[in-house]
Amino acid sequence: MSGIYLNMNAWQEIQARIFDGFIVQSNVSPAWLINPATRRKLKLDRLYPEAAIAVRNVGLTAKGQGRQSDWELLEEQQRDITRQELCKINGVQLILLDPLDDPLKQMDGLIRVMSRASRELAQSSRPDKEKKKWMPALGAARDRATALRSRMAKDPEQVMAVLAEGWRDRESGLASSLQAASEEAAQRSRTKARSRKLPTFQPEQRVEHSHFGPGVITKIEGTGAEAKISVLFDASQERTFLMHLVADKLSAGA
Repeated sequence: MSGIYLNMNAWQEIQARIFDGFIVQSNVSPAWLINPATRRKLKLDRLYPEAAIAVRNVGLTAKGQGRQSDWELLEEQQRDITRQELCKINGVQLILLDPLDDPLKQMDGLIRVMSRASRELAQSSRPDKEKKKWMPALGAARDRATALRSRMAKDPEQVMAVLAEGWRDRESGLASSLQAASEEAAQRSRTKARSRKLPTFQPEQRVEHSHFGPGVITKIEGTGAEAKISVLFDASQERTFLMHLVADKLSAGA
């Protein structure tokens, strides 16, 4: 695993652990985050709206992009300053995170921003109900960050490697969960289709499809919801459908 890839994965895992329980929005451009000089939207890599904290990765270049010129670096720095000012105006604390820099230094910066976010939340005009919910949650997140920083101080390289593997495992687990959920939903759909009363069709029967228009059934293979029904439409195009998918779209023709 390359150094850049490892560090990026490690920081993904760090943020996932620290902000566990908070809603996260990735790669977003809020309506209020518009550069007044160019009128172009600026991006945040992560936004935690409940904590009023955002993260922007810095120090990285796009794949295949060469070394930035001094002018490009200056422009990028100016955008970061503008991004930070706009976040502050809108009550969001921005973390400028350099995944390739000293992880302890970056953790210190992250913890400082979280402490500032806690103070801002306590003094904000947000409803008391929200404060009572999110102030303890933000305090617990800061404690997790502090504990992780202490672990990291003993052997930064080893801890970052472990965190990177943790992110890979997390992604694999998420992919498996999504696949299982998709398969479960598909099975529920098939079960529902089989239990539904399906219309009865016969070969050579004229029918009307809601999209393809009138035609004649040429053959039916199988029975029930999984039956395949072939229709030769008047436009001289034959199509084959699964019964449970076409039942709501096909009706007896004149």
